[in-house]
Amino acid sequence: MKKLHFLLMALCLNVLAMQAQEKQVFTIDGYVVGDVTDSCYNIYLADEYFKIDESSKPVATVSVVTKRFTYSIPLDKMTAGRIRGISSGGELCSTWIDLFFVPGETVKLMVHKGVYGFDRPYSYRMKINRAVEAIRKETNWQSPHLPKVKGESWKNVTQDEDKSPFYWIVKDVIFNDEETVLQILHIDHLDNMNIGKESYLQDEDGNTYKLKRALMGQVDENNSPDIHIFGGYYAFEPMPKGTKSFSFHNARKYNWEGKEFLDFEVMRDIHKAAKVKKQKPNFDMNVNVSQGIGDSGYLVCLYDRNNGHSRSQIDDIPVKDRTCSFSTYIDKPYLADLFATFPDGSVCTHCVRLPFVPGEHVDVKVMNGGFYLNGSKFYKDWADTDDLIENARKYHTAEETDSILKNYLEEHANDEGCAVCFIQYHALPVEDLEEIIPTSILEGRMKAIVQHLMQLNRMEEKQNEANK
Repeated sequence: MKKLHFLLMALCLNVLAMQAQEKQVFTIDGYVVGDVTDSCYNIYLADEYFKIDESSKPVATVSVVTKRFTYSIPLDKMTAGRIRGISSGGELCSTWIDLFFVPGETVKLMVHKGVYGFDRPYSYRMKINRAVEAIRKETNWQSPHLPKVKGESWKNVTQDEDKSPFYWIVKDVIFNDEETVLQILHIDHLDNMNIGKESYLQDEDGNTYKLKRALMGQVDENNSPDIHIFGGYYAFEPMPKGTKSFSFHNARKYNWEGKEFLDFEVMRDIHKAAKVKKQKPNFDMNVNVSQGIGDSGYLVCLYDRNNGHSRSQIDDIPVKDRTCSFSTYIDKPYLADLFATFPDGSVCTHCVRLPFVPGEHVDVKVMNGGFYLNGSKFYKDWADTDDLIENARKYHTAEETDSILKNYLEEHANDEGCAVCFIQYHALPVEDLEEIIPTSILEGRMKAIVQHLMQLNRMEEKQNEANK
């Protein structure tokens, strides 16, 4: 049995159905720092598509008392809101901050002169990520606020992931005689999403096309919650008909030692992806929840960028009668995480991490603080190896364990499930793993996963050596 993995990076992931739960309170605890003289703060709420109308009236005004202010609101689903200060002279401040308002969460908001900052608790982040995925699915990415753009459209867009920042995505591209429009998204829903006015496109021949305007979104400013969900629409000078691929150069301003610099984040080889035929599922999973555990469902997340840098939620499966199932078509093995969800909408801080392998079936039994895998050959080999590793470490000395593990791996080195289990749980030093496991597995269909896990193992070994 393996213990659940603790979440090491922020994820991606309140389903609309889940949002229909009983109301829970969202709270802002505000702290006014330094010589800021704001007397109170206006609170504005977004519409159902997360757009905040600048002309709308505030739903509340909260006073500052001894550099503190608090605002609470009961919610049955995630929304968005704006916090904007009013100076001691009664004037609206020129700056504000937009936040996701999440049922059951509390955010600590720090107000500095001209700058806002807030904490990002794990539960807050995970509920937001989950809600965004559900909203996109429920609305089919459509909002009445989206601009209507005519022209030839690339609806299925991809890019060179190895040479591009993994936190930016171009979802759609629309070509017409006046301009080329990109629908641009940022993976991190809480990070600043800033498109610079000096941004441009570059085609295969090196020709450049300047940013003209934003149809939906801001330029040189952090974008609002609705843009984080549905994407911003940015128009550039028109590229010629027949363009096959191009790169997007986003101008990013930053300050260093009092001086302003301009840097460019480049998304390369943006092009129309080939149509993918709908395939029958070739991987399936059953999850069995042990008695006494309150899991109400699971988020299914795949590492879809080099099996280590970027993870996306692909499903949100509910538990019924202590079981749930999932099936999909996958073109290659993927590293995956399962996160338990609870009736109050929160997401577990631990995960079940395992490979999804084409042509295989896995049974996952979730225990209190651990899990078992079983199923078809790959997972049966994994389960046997898991038992061996756990029992050797539990009932034998370190020297005996090392010998038992090496002998077992040598005997079963050609079994993918065994080899990958040894690598994922770092059961032996990397040097031994690379010596015993055959090239056919290290360089085979599991290569991307193996390389990523081996890299993590090397980093762990270096850290352990440094700590001696």
